[in-house]
Amino acid sequence: MEGTRPDDAAPDSPERMLDALRDHPPSGDPGRDAQLARIVERFPAERLVEAVRGRLRNLGGADGEAILRLVEAYASPELLEELAQAVEDQPDLAPERAWEALALLEGAGLLEEHPALSEWWDDLNESLEPGEALETLVEQLEEEPNGSWVALQGLGAVEPEVRAEILEGLADFPSGPGLISFLRLLSFAHDRLTRDAALDALSGRADFDDEHRYAWGEIAHDHPDPKVRERAIRLLEPEARQAIAEALDNPARARPVAIGHLVTALDGAGQGSILVASRDRGELVVAQYVCDVWRGVIEVVGHVDDDPTLPETLFEEFEAQADRDFVRDSAKLAEGLLAGSLLLCGPETNPALRYWVERTVGPEFAPRPFVGLVRDEELATHALEGLSEPIRLILDACPDWVDASDLTYDLAEEIALRSAAKPPDPKRDAGAYRYLFEHRLHARLEHYRRMLLWMASFWEASGDPDLARSSLTLAWQLADPQNAVPAHPFTVDLTTRSLIAAIADIQAGHDPRGR
Repeated sequence: MEGTRPDDAAPDSPERMLDALRDHPPSGDPGRDAQLARIVERFPAERLVEAVRGRLRNLGGADGEAILRLVEAYASPELLEELAQAVEDQPDLAPERAWEALALLEGAGLLEEHPALSEWWDDLNESLEPGEALETLVEQLEEEPNGSWVALQGLGAVEPEVRAEILEGLADFPSGPGLISFLRLLSFAHDRLTRDAALDALSGRADFDDEHRYAWGEIAHDHPDPKVRERAIRLLEPEARQAIAEALDNPARARPVAIGHLVTALDGAGQGSILVASRDRGELVVAQYVCDVWRGVIEVVGHVDDDPTLPETLFEEFEAQADRDFVRDSAKLAEGLLAGSLLLCGPETNPALRYWVERTVGPEFAPRPFVGLVRDEELATHALEGLSEPIRLILDACPDWVDASDLTYDLAEEIALRSAAKPPDPKRDAGAYRYLFEHRLHARLEHYRRMLLWMASFWEASGDPDLARSSLTLAWQLADPQNAVPAHPFTVDLTTRSLIAAIADIQAGHDPRGR
């Protein structure tokens, strides 16, 4: 196990990283996905939105797909309207890029407000030939079954209703191992519409051969939803037990053996990365899971190769660019936090996630709460004696845990104008502190509580039990409604640091409000 703190040098800006993606695009989708994941993991949402806004009118570059994915991730009515106006001003966009942008706007219900875009969308869809596209997809799945994650990733960018139509169309094609595996993986999708369409496509086939039995056997054994497991068992009866046993012995079933782990501390938005490297059936597999304490796994980037140097190369590249603490070689930490993140995933989760979970931690890996990673029985009796110092140490160790909302900047600007060179003070500026708590921080206490739980496990694994103990105890305190008050030491310290950071940004000309 290893804990490392990166240099204090300021990280690249999102603009510079997007420039690099545009000017020197990585070869292949995995490289582009990895770069985008690094951008998302490194910067807070407000900062990314600011960077994206300045690029909406130039979607034709190699960074165009990344820009659209960031818009989708951090969509707001204002940002989507800016995108719509920008797309209208780019009539020469390549059809693929135009379709991606218009699909995003169509999903948000904005095309009706822009007749020209709505007509463009209809023209693009009429130009597609679904039959040929599905035939090509099936051919690719059969020629390269291990590459199904590419198709899964692409399907994740499509609206659930469209996904269901695609899967309904796939049900009519002759089935081989690649297509069957593809549908089985989609049966684990967090979006119910996608999951049900995949299950229907699998169950509606007349040629119920060994490959189908294997697929349903794995679903019966591995699926986290008991209703889906029951459906699979009913379909396999009267030989369900034997079919499940055969599926588990199938040589095509993933059997990863983990050989490396890395976990980062959380940034101010509550996001961190988990890297897992495994050896699976003769191949090396490395996946980076970008996790959010509220939304679960929001991005996954993976690599598969037979090169034995792949894991160490990717880990070293990640470490060289890391801008926060990380822990190496703690399987308990990495797999515990990943299991907890899977528990938080919602319908927006990309269905490619299941592919990488199976190949790095195994088909039987199941979601579970991660609070138990820390030795609760030892910490339960611990009480923080004098809250200020432990809280200061926690926030010192997480310097970007500040609130960067527009409201914070508005209040910081007011304090700076009123109090000149004096820093924010909870007594002198009590009204501002209370207003920020009531209109912003109160609603985010659960967010910070989850961040503290992650970091409690992180610090326990990195060999800092005092920080782990303080973090866990503070998380318990924030769960108690009587501590959800503006005068709580955590809220006061967080507010002070947030206002100081906002004042410094304003004075340096880095105002995310665009002023």
